[in-house]
Amino acid sequence: MTVAVLFDLEDTLVQTPWADHHHVLEFRHKTKEKLTELGIPPVTLEGIERATIMRNKASEYVEQNFDKTDARRFRQGMEKFLSRYELDSARKSRLFPETIPTLRTLKQLEIKVGLVTNTSAKAVKSVFQIHGIKDYFDVVVTRENVRKLKPDPEGILWAIKKLKTKNCFMVGDLVLDLLAAKNARIKAIIVRRNPEKSDLQDLLRSLPAESLKKTESLAAEDLQADYTVQSLSEILPIIEKEER
Repeated sequence: MTVAVLFDLEDTLVQTPWADHHHVLEFRHKTKEKLTELGIPPVTLEGIERATIMRNKASEYVEQNFDKTDARRFRQGMEKFLSRYELDSARKSRLFPETIPTLRTLKQLEIKVGLVTNTSAKAVKSVFQIHGIKDYFDVVVTRENVRKLKPDPEGILWAIKKLKTKNCFMVGDLVLDLLAAKNARIKAIIVRRNPEKSDLQDLLRSLPAESLKKTESLAAEDLQADYTVQSLSEILPIIEKEER
């Protein structure tokens, strides 16, 4: 069976400003402000801290309550807002030293490689152009391809369908990547370059209940990464071991 490895982009393959917690907090605050400005009732976003969860909830609200004109206005407003952050992040991105050697080895081993990211196609194109990594990917899934962002599994399932395989690994740096992988029923490899960061279980507890709905059927021990690594170079032995 064909083996595939799906990667998150930001702070998994490339280092970005999102590694700065102050940058993240600012984005969360501005996201909530923008969503409210575009007609999402504050109560809909109440108790949600993470911007991706806010955007998923807002998308649900728009589908259920906005007419076509208001929905188009909402999407255009969010696109303009998000582009500023996403393109700035792409321009400031830096490759991790092990990124290209890892991608190159996967391709040499004829392992399918995909990208599943919550960022835009424009930002991905910019990163590809800056770092010359486009040709390593067999499929790319951006936020334009899905209705709901990670931790929803939609993007992963879309990539799996395109690659025509269910034998997949998801490699990411956030609990959102972990949850998306678990919801898609594939193995999760989490990259923690800073081992002093909060434990994944602490991060899980920080998510609102609605983001965990699709994991209710999973045992508590399953809500952990299948593997945790400090470098992308560590994923190759894991894949080889799993495929024996």
